[in-house]
Amino acid sequence: MKALTRKISRFAITLLLVVVAVVLIFRVWVFYTESPWTRDAKFSADVVAIAPDVSGLITDVRVRDNQLVQKDQVLFTIDQPRYQKALEEAEADVAYYQALLSEKRREASRRNQLGTSAMSREAIDQANSDFQTTEHQLAKAVATRDLAKLDLERTVIKAPSAGWVTNLNVYTGEFITRGSTSVALVKQGSFYVLAYLEETKLDGIRPGYRVEITPLGSNQLLRGTVDSVAAGVTNSSSTVDSKGMATIDSNLEWVRLAQRVPVRIHLDRQPGNLFPSGTTATVVVTGPADRKAEPLSPFMQLMHRLREFG
Repeated sequence: MKALTRKISRFAITLLLVVVAVVLIFRVWVFYTESPWTRDAKFSADVVAIAPDVSGLITDVRVRDNQLVQKDQVLFTIDQPRYQKALEEAEADVAYYQALLSEKRREASRRNQLGTSAMSREAIDQANSDFQTTEHQLAKAVATRDLAKLDLERTVIKAPSAGWVTNLNVYTGEFITRGSTSVALVKQGSFYVLAYLEETKLDGIRPGYRVEITPLGSNQLLRGTVDSVAAGVTNSSSTVDSKGMATIDSNLEWVRLAQRVPVRIHLDRQPGNLFPSGTTATVVVTGPADRKAEPLSPFMQLMHRLREFG
């Protein structure tokens, strides 16, 4: 009797474990196939490509690669003595034309007062013309001076905002040309996540829905909110012919892969540069509210393991 009871107990325990395993596997399968989640997500940030507005020799580099800088902090300087001399030359031209204009003004005023009784109309008109010409020359000199002053100011390259200097590619003594990108600045506080979700799962995504983000290779759980869904993606099977008509390639595959659509996610807490822009993460859209389990439930831990190896 006892042996029969033990057999029944072992059978019941085995059956219970099988039922639990089947239910768990079924829940995992449903979650894997139907829930809005993806491993194809990346951390992103606003990146400013910094390029000088003047050309010249780099005379001083004041930052190092991957350094955190503050807004208006000097990054490097370009050939200030040359642009200082250009400004001094422009200021000298302004002073010259100001003196010349005073002389032309006095001459024109004197001839206009004397009138045609003392000299010809042609001489009077010539004095007025010289005065107007000098006015225009002075205006041009002032504009040249202001431009030289602006160039001198722009020999000092400053950070447009707080952030991390990355891919620093300038060195003292090098010649740099106007408009050439010299360094990238990853703006502080601008990190977000771009998740590329299949079109079949977009029905479960709305702006404002809560999101769980797990960086690749990390057990840290970040939370965020769906900010927006891309309004369109490139149609790789469509082109335009010489007449402007759309050309659609035939699509006869038996298996059609779902198109992935970018979903922008706002992070609740900025991670600094702990997860650099371009690194990968797993994203799970949990719906209107967060999961209450904290830390992750065993089921979610299993899901994360499956996503890592699936």
